[in-house]
Amino acid sequence: MRGVPSESTHHIGGPLTTAIGLALTAGYVDAFVYRNVFPVFVANMSGNLVRTGMSIGDLDLHAVFASLLAIAAFAVGVSVATTMVDRQVGRGQPLRPEPLARLEVVLLVLVSAIALRPAASFSDRLTPTKVVVVALASAAMGVQAIGLRKVGQVAVSTTYGTGAIVRLGEKLSLALRRSPHAHTIGRRHSVRVLATVLASYVAGAALASALPDRRWLLAAAPSLMLVVAHWLHDDPEPALV
Repeated sequence: MRGVPSESTHHIGGPLTTAIGLALTAGYVDAFVYRNVFPVFVANMSGNLVRTGMSIGDLDLHAVFASLLAIAAFAVGVSVATTMVDRQVGRGQPLRPEPLARLEVVLLVLVSAIALRPAASFSDRLTPTKVVVVALASAAMGVQAIGLRKVGQVAVSTTYGTGAIVRLGEKLSLALRRSPHAHTIGRRHSVRVLATVLASYVAGAALASALPDRRWLLAAAPSLMLVVAHWLHDDPEPALV
């Protein structure tokens, strides 16, 4: 019987430049929707879990629905992206982030077109237009979560930072203790990659908050970031330095 590929074979790798472009995009879209459409996260699902509990306690049904909608749409995006990757694995094709990046661009273009409408203006009340924006943006971020899972041998996430902070704390603590290191990849390299991706996510959110009245940038900036990430993807396994 033919062997079944392990789940690690489904993890798409790419260079740090691609991870930077994607993290900038996620931070920008997350902050833009939160500040300009409805206070819900479309990339950071850990934040939505907390918001769901808080909103239930406050009996804020609009916020509860928005958080649960974002989580569900994000999961759909993850499922669709995973299916696409699994088909590539089944056909023996090399995994690259470009196909999923293209799908994310399509979803973000739809998001930007709808978010520019007056019905999507910020308030703490959901409208049908805002529901569509939250759903499509969350699905786009779910696709991105699968679109790049590692830089070289360093596991990364471009849509949230909790796991990266845990790994940073672990590696820094072990380095300070001069604990033996059995992996082929250096701790300093891992710390540099994780910190850069985290900083890129924060930078994207800062950009969205610094330009609150430039709603058209939702169409321009994320798409540009993804195009740049696509152009720079020339080496899926960058050298370890």
